Amino acid sequence: MSVAHETLELLVSEVDGATVLCAPDVGWFTLALPRGAVVAAGETAGVLTRLGTSFELRVPASAHGEIASDPPALVRQPVGYGYVLYRLAAVASASTSARSTQGTSQVSPGSSLVLRAPQSGRFYQRPAPGEPPFVTVGSIVKDGQPVGMIEVMKTFSHVAWRATRELPASARVTALKAADGADVKSGDVLLELEPE
Repeated sequence: MSVAHETLELLVSEVDGATVLCAPDVGWFTLALPRGAVVAAGETAGVLTRLGTSFELRVPASAHGEIASDPPALVRQPVGYGYVLYRLAAVASASTSARSTQGTSQVSPGSSLVLRAPQSGRFYQRPAPGEPPFVTVGSIVKDGQPVGMIEVMKTFSHVAWRATRELPASARVTALKAADGADVKSGDVLLELEPE
């Protein structure tokens, strides 16, 4: 299993009048965000693996917007320096815009939250057969906590709860939407949650 221990900042450029986020190095790009996700400075927007080392890709301070491009067709997309990973657009709606500018502590209790699959593959709720699941209905998840794993070609990646502008630092699981061992696509809902 490859785990990102280091970070790289995405490159910002402009193509045909649109802001784009580009690969800062050569390697294999994975864990792409889905179309429609809102990104802001400092957030993680995928992983780049180069020579056996994985780097979390961070959104630079000068970038903010809604992803207007589809994720790569390949789970592990080969990329070169400056390869366009995301095309950004202005945030689509006022409600999305308001959500993206709120602090994480302002998520109202009782509102519904979802955690989506960061990539396509087979989703597992537990670390190994016969072991207890990472989370169950009623579990409290905290920033950085694994909630499942996705397998792609015998490679397992943890799916973790990450606090963002849209997601609080902790939340309570209200429903498990993907069965243990289910095939999921990038962007499918894995968990439904509510703010703690």
